[in-house]
Amino acid sequence: MKLLECLPVEIAEALRRIDDIRELRIRNGGAVKINVSGRWYYLGDGALCASPRNAITLGKVCDDILNIACANSMYAHEKSLSNGYFTLEDGTRIGVCGQVAGSGENIFQSYTSLCFRIPHYVNCADGKLLNKCIDNNTVIIGKPGAGKTTLLRDIALKLGSFYNVLVVDERGELFYDECMLAASGCDILKRCSKSYAFDVGVRAMSPQYIVCDELSENDIVSVKNCLTSGVNLICSAHGTDEQDFENRFGLLNKFAVVVNLNLQKRN
Repeated sequence: MKLLECLPVEIAEALRRIDDIRELRIRNGGAVKINVSGRWYYLGDGALCASPRNAITLGKVCDDILNIACANSMYAHEKSLSNGYFTLEDGTRIGVCGQVAGSGENIFQSYTSLCFRIPHYVNCADGKLLNKCIDNNTVIIGKPGAGKTTLLRDIALKLGSFYNVLVVDERGELFYDECMLAASGCDILKRCSKSYAFDVGVRAMSPQYIVCDELSENDIVSVKNCLTSGVNLICSAHGTDEQDFENRFGLLNKFAVVVNLNLQKRN
């Protein structure tokens, strides 16, 4: 299922006429918000609006949209949804909010908000940055929406032309297009944990570089093992700066290259 196939008709038709859509937010009973080229608007009937007064307003549609996105089988995707997201086949990640059952298993009873993060390719990894990444461990730090995944995607594509690159695409967002994957020269492990990919991928594929998105505290042991395997790791993490990354992971000294997207420049 692709993004436009699971949205209400009036939303899908309006989106077809807009370029560079980066994010879409739908809330039960609320006006539809859209991020275009980094700026937020409300979505009107075929136009972008500064005010919610002229925006498309939907009823209680989140459950229906998500059910269509999951091919009428939300139960089959319960594990992913319990982690707060679901990824469409075109790489669009749907973040979810709503009523969670009190069982301690984070199972949703109903959905009230959906955040669609739409992937796109941008030629953003210049030669200076790529030269720094070669033979070095690299971490990209940034707040949500800063462009971490976009930059990682471009780095992987460019390094894949010259080196053996293993892409660990845990959420199916880095290489969402099969044509892109075929042309990348990269090997890919999709929708598996980083611990599995770091272990099996290193032994099976003998990569020179591993590229992965969004480290978490649960990945610390796996990352340490990867960093001692002789493979260069290029990854991203949520954060504000280098000290924030060090406080969370204690691994800053393992990365020779640190890119802080919050500074709007590369260090």
